[in-house]
Amino acid sequence: MADPTAAATEISVAMDTLSYWRYYHETPLEGAFDPLQRIARKIDRDAIFAKRLKRTASIISKLQRSEGRMQLSRMQDIGGCRAIISTEKKLRKIVRELKKIPELKGPDGSHKFRDYITSPKSDGYRSFHIVGKFPDDAGSVRSIEIQVRTRIQHYWATAVEIVDLFTGQALKSNQGDPEWEEFFSAVSRQFALMETVHVFSQLTYQQQFNEYSKLLAQDESLLMDCLTVQQLARSVDVSGRLEAFANSLKIIDDRLSQLTVSGYVLLKIDTVNNLVSSGMYESKQSNEAEKAYIELEKETIDDPKTVVALVSSAAVGGIKEAYPNYFADSTEFLKLLNIINHVSDPTQRGFFERLIGRQP
Repeated sequence: MADPTAAATEISVAMDTLSYWRYYHETPLEGAFDPLQRIARKIDRDAIFAKRLKRTASIISKLQRSEGRMQLSRMQDIGGCRAIISTEKKLRKIVRELKKIPELKGPDGSHKFRDYITSPKSDGYRSFHIVGKFPDDAGSVRSIEIQVRTRIQHYWATAVEIVDLFTGQALKSNQGDPEWEEFFSAVSRQFALMETVHVFSQLTYQQQFNEYSKLLAQDESLLMDCLTVQQLARSVDVSGRLEAFANSLKIIDDRLSQLTVSGYVLLKIDTVNNLVSSGMYESKQSNEAEKAYIELEKETIDDPKTVVALVSSAAVGGIKEAYPNYFADSTEFLKLLNIINHVSDPTQRGFFERLIGRQP
């Protein structure tokens, strides 16, 4: 929320300055996005891609959380792009190839990266981040963050963002309801367990349940963690609330489902009236898209129930698949949660013997 003591004109000027700085990350973002697509497609033809310039509200929130320790000019994720990959094995191959890109190497040949898959964040977040320096149109270089995550990791992150969006929490910033935080942390551990199964995402639902059950039967601590997920899921009514969010949201622009051209989509999500509206821009209209973006952000700066985002429409598989959080689509997350919820209480006689092969 904007400073209530600041004059409207001061806020407008500050947001224009931020927009100017953000816009100069557009060309560097393209410079990072192109090799990401080229490399990832060679290794995983089913990869999904997305790119974005960071929302004003997110920038302000990050600066506030730093309590003066971070300057806007040093923020490394003003521009960011992402590849969503089918398996961690393919993800690791892509990361190895990305590290060969000159722009992702420091002067000494080192890389600036965070492997949140090997060492997840405390909230359960898992992904691989790498930051590079890419040239802009003025001859300078800007920091761009590349994220590579698996589909299951993406389903988890999407669900967190949906809950934040529709409940007014800030789980992504570790500022949410403790039960929700514990739930997502435990779910992340169970999802990570699922991903130890070879080609888990390619198995049938029944096969997924069977393989997951076998792993639980081998480790009682993992099983108890699974039952913790079940208890927390019931306590906060995860399935009911996520389904309600999705069913309540009305997308009032049919073009979003039919979008095939490359360009930009300006989204406005009204969580009070449950509406998603949009504006379409071709790739050559990036300047116009950014201007419309900042004007809409100015209009909604003091309205936490409205989210504005400018996203790329070039994503393979469609914009709704690349950005399911903005459409409250937690379908894939709920499918995996359903597998967890079908595991029974181990205090029942013969539980471990019956668990392997149990029908969900």
